[in-house]
Amino acid sequence: MKKKFIILLNLLLTFTIISCKGIEFENQKIAKAEEFSRGEAMIFVAEEKNKYENRFGQSIWDLKSGDGNLYFRDYVVSITKSFIETLMTLKLTAVDLNIILSTADEEKLRLASTEYFQTLTKKDLEFINCEELDVYNAFKDYHTARLVIDNLSKNASTELSVSEAKVIKVQYIVFEKEETAQKLIEQLKAKGANFAYYAKTRSLDTEIEMIIKRGDELSTRFPELFYMSKGQTSKVLQFKNKYYIFKCVDDYLEEETEERRIELLKVMKNNEFEENYKKYDEQYNIKSNSTYWKNINLKDGLECNAENFELIYYKYFPKNIK
Repeated sequence: MKKKFIILLNLLLTFTIISCKGIEFENQKIAKAEEFSRGEAMIFVAEEKNKYENRFGQSIWDLKSGDGNLYFRDYVVSITKSFIETLMTLKLTAVDLNIILSTADEEKLRLASTEYFQTLTKKDLEFINCEELDVYNAFKDYHTARLVIDNLSKNASTELSVSEAKVIKVQYIVFEKEETAQKLIEQLKAKGANFAYYAKTRSLDTEIEMIIKRGDELSTRFPELFYMSKGQTSKVLQFKNKYYIFKCVDDYLEEETEERRIELLKVMKNNEFEENYKKYDEQYNIKSNSTYWKNINLKDGLECNAENFELIYYKYFPKNIK
């Protein structure tokens, strides 16, 4: 389940299998939501196929991946099968949560689908064989999944303050003996004492500066550093058999703190989503019919190059983790 969420949270494009009507599933609970049409399915097929071929060449489908027991084609299909089942589960969850697209979102989806459809070449259309409505449904389902994820992880953003993600810069000196460290503390109290000079000439470590992020290993070792103000020197701090003196160079790195806050927020949203998603995953237990996954030929559509679904989607619906 983690793999399924990570694929969808990061919105990694994957493909799905085709049939005359679309994908079929092994239970009847999917009647609450529209299934995937053949054209919509082929959009994802083309995107995923080209994502790999444009980087590694068509020979990728003859190579083995992972532990060497699966051809890359089979590996990609297994990931894709998981994605499609998750996408259908999220579509059903959207119905349960009464998530309805706004008029503004529908208009953006229309613009995105028109733009995407117009970029498709003759060769793209020969391989995908879709109508503009199929493109619209692909964008709609993709966006609906994102709305569900946001809904099931909406409380994470209210639980993380800037102080909890704080990033600071320090200079430091490392000693083997506490007595030596304590003597230097007295020298550092002298007017005009140059901490960086002592760090370069007296420390066991060749590095004299470090960035510390609240929540990382260093912040756990030395939590008192986050209460220092700029220019302040710490007392002698011990970790294992070493003794440290720190000087705060910057008690708040704004840009790095915001990056750290977003990084931690993603983890929190991931965890909250997984916890809330469990009951829907268990309730629907979506499995697509395995016969639909056996006849994909990823070597078809040699001149089909469509690979901008994600780019166009984010043009109209930018990432906004705050």
